[in-house]
Amino acid sequence: MELVFEGNDEKLNVKVIGDIVADSAGELRESILQLLSRKPEEICLDLAEMPFIDTSGLGVLIGLRTHLKKHSVKLTIINPQDRVLHVFRLTQISKLFGME
Repeated sequence: MELVFEGNDEKLNVKVIGDIVADSAGELRESILQLLSRKPEEICLDLAEMPFIDTSGLGVLIGLRTHLKKHSVKLTIINPQDRVLHVFRLTQISKLFGME
């Protein structure tokens, strides 16, 4: 997995390239939490180049959403591939991130 950071301190965009699985989920969590020092209003995860997510990755996304919300930072997910969106809908995570 590779992360590409773009944007300004109000809205930070993070492009996720590759799968979010047990081996990479911790890296995603730590990278996003480090962005809190920039005090963004929103962090946007662009999943256009993420073909797969496992339960570890789903857990990290839910945990990040909860943690960021406590810091008044909105976590948004955009451009999920069809396969990933299907997993989000099955697990109802899509409702947490307003993807319905």
